[in-house]
This record gives sequence, structure tokens and C-alpha cells, in this order.
Amino acid sequence: MPENTMNLTLIKCPSCGGPNDPSPGASQMPCAYCGANLTIPKEMRRGANPVVEKKPSAENAAHTFEKNAPDLLRKAQPIAVKAWNAYAYWTWIRRLLPTCLTLLAIGFIACVALGIVFALFQ
Repeated sequence: MPENTMNLTLIKCPSCGGPNDPSPGASQMPCAYCGANLTIPKEMRRGANPVVEKKPSAENAAHTFEKNAPDLLRKAQPIAVKAWNAYAYWTWIRRLLPTCLTLLAIGFIACVALGIVFALFQ
């Protein structure tokens, strides 16, 4: 049941009886006390509050970028260090991995060949 209290429209939850303030622009909402799904009657629905986005002018944006540049660089430094470390690891791995695989293949072939040789002489 809707209740009007001090120019606020409150919806009483049918499950727990708790007063709920309807969300702007919503037709349904959860109860703030018990979580029950409440349907907001059409006469109590409020329009959503408009969101106004203020776009900075071009000269003001450049000024803020210059002002925030040291902070941006400080935040970007750990990312740059990690990227450089990943590149350094990659330069070693791209040479080391084929070398290890080649040595592993040669070792496997040598073991098979020695196994065949020892099997023949027994």
C-alpha cells in the first residue's frame, strides 16, 4: 500500500511491511529490508533524473592534461617496466626454447640409437 509522508512517496512491502522509496525510472525494485521484488504502481513511478555531462573545452582539456602529466606518467611507469621485462624475457625465451627442444630431440634419438645398439649386442 502506498503511503504519503512529508511529500515522499513510500511503498510498503507486502512481505515485511518495510517502507521503500521507489527508484527513479524503475518499474520494479527490491525491498530494502527483505529483498522481495516490489512492483511500483504506475501512478507512483518517477521519471529518471537526467544526467548532464559537461564536456571540457579543447584549451581547458590541454591545460588539465599538462597539469596531470606527472601523475599520469607516475601511474604509467609500472606498466612500462612490466612491458620492458616481458620483452627482455621474450628475447631469451625465443632463443632458449628452440635450443632446449633441439637438445631434447637429439638426446631422445641418441637414447633410442644406444638402446638398439645394446639390444643387438646382447
